[in-house]
Amino acid sequence: MMAGGSVAVAADTAGQDDASAQELEAQFEQGMAALKDSRLKSAIRAFSKILDIDPKLDRARLELALAYYRSLRYDKAQELAQKVLDNPTTPPEVRVTVLAFLAQVKRDAEQLGKRNNFSGFISAGTMHDSNVNVGPTEANIRVGDIPLQLAPGSLKKSDSAYVLNAGIDHLYQSRKRIEVGERTGLLLWQSGASIYSRQYNHQDDYDLVIASLNTGPALLMLRHWRASLQFKSDYFTLGDRALAWFNGINPSITWQFRNGELNWDFDYTRRFYHRQIDNGREGDYLSTGLTLGHYFNNRRVSATAGGRLIKFFAEDSYLAYDGFEATAGVSTDTYRNGSAYVRQRVAYYNYDGDDPVVGKERDDTEYRTTVGLSHEYNEPEDLLKDWVVNVFYEFTKNDSNIGKLYSYERNQWMLTLSRGF
Repeated sequence: MMAGGSVAVAADTAGQDDASAQELEAQFEQGMAALKDSRLKSAIRAFSKILDIDPKLDRARLELALAYYRSLRYDKAQELAQKVLDNPTTPPEVRVTVLAFLAQVKRDAEQLGKRNNFSGFISAGTMHDSNVNVGPTEANIRVGDIPLQLAPGSLKKSDSAYVLNAGIDHLYQSRKRIEVGERTGLLLWQSGASIYSRQYNHQDDYDLVIASLNTGPALLMLRHWRASLQFKSDYFTLGDRALAWFNGINPSITWQFRNGELNWDFDYTRRFYHRQIDNGREGDYLSTGLTLGHYFNNRRVSATAGGRLIKFFAEDSYLAYDGFEATAGVSTDTYRNGSAYVRQRVAYYNYDGDDPVVGKERDDTEYRTTVGLSHEYNEPEDLLKDWVVNVFYEFTKNDSNIGKLYSYERNQWMLTLSRGF
């Protein structure tokens, strides 16, 4: 809690014989080392032993309070810190520190005491899409020696759209502490529901609605790692008809370290389609990957990089594929209440069966670049206080070995206004 280690203990133990003082100092060093390494049980044992020998050592009592706090045993932390505060010999500068600590303990205890926590968000905006139907540009194309004449409806179409996204999340705190080695964690249950709607001005056949549900347990080890297991379901409509229903499971774990974290996750999804034309697309989707995030310049800059392996088992082999993707991104605080970001994604897909149009296997490489700017209104005089405006541009380019039949470019611009509550 405070700097000073053995010096503080030596001062507190003045008047004891040398052997006792050395023993207490050694115990204190062990406790501080354990606390630094988050070996909380060892730290609690070390500081408790010091107080068993000499109950007057408030420095050890404060460090024991901190160890209990990090073990989520807020009642013990509060009891120990209050005892130091009630001691009339406690210096004024230490009292300030203890009062701040007690305030933090109280806030965290109140938060833990809430079994049910609800939060939500809403986002609305407008966008322009240069290639709504993800189609090629030219009607006359050649695949090898085969000339093809595409129907006008297959060529790319541009349009503007209105976008709405809203959702609600629920966090249930069981108050059950889970002991994992030297550390203590919390068992939680996370659930959520959201709806996304994209309504085009003219290309109504491509209006998209996605309704999503998710739920599952999570284990939180504060400042160390967290893990979750989510069950999810997504229902899609395209135009005015049901399109698909995806159901899956998504385990993940995130390890935290100084100024960053490493995340692993796995995704299994069973894809069902409603339209007869999409029957061959039904199948099992699997992917797994790692994402590394790191903060720089006192968290004013964050960078991420990751990679994923993908496999899709479709009913029709020419729609099944395996592949991988690599991602990288940077976000930075550019001015007061504003941030800019850029993300790059490269994905490769190798399809299993021969394409029925040209009679050979298809390989695609997709490049996607996103740049954006966000501004948060959080000044007292702001008319849109607590709202965030976001503007971004995304460029997608798909290169296929089957020439222009599956190659395309897409430009999307979007302006949204969002808020959490």
